[in-house]
Amino acid sequence: MEEISLETVLKRCGDFGPYQWMHFALLCLLNLSSGMTGFYFVFGLAEPPFRCKLPSNVWPDDNQYNFINDTHKYLSSLSSQCEDINGSRCNNFLFDQSVYGRTFTEEAGFVCSNALKRTWISTVYEIGT
Repeated sequence: MEEISLETVLKRCGDFGPYQWMHFALLCLLNLSSGMTGFYFVFGLAEPPFRCKLPSNVWPDDNQYNFINDTHKYLSSLSSQCEDINGSRCNNFLFDQSVYGRTFTEEAGFVCSNALKRTWISTVYEIGT
């Protein structure tokens, strides 16, 4: 009777051929897609700190989130995140890109009155997974 060991079983089954490579790749693909799903919300729908961009007649070239000086900080404090200095709804925002870089939330403008769209996207995404 032949000895039963791992080596004899592997010799009978054959080497690691194309069939095994295909199954290995598909199993790795499952893990990879699971990881991408987990990190999607971190970078895709993250809401970085933002503020309303000052009108060009108040502060020309207001194009960065951080304040340039105390006057710039004071003028920015007169507006809220979603309303500009005149009290009307803000349409132009400046985002802090120091943590996330550019996000989908920033590109699509999913803040203030459009923040509910970001919630619906994540809900539909979770239903589909």
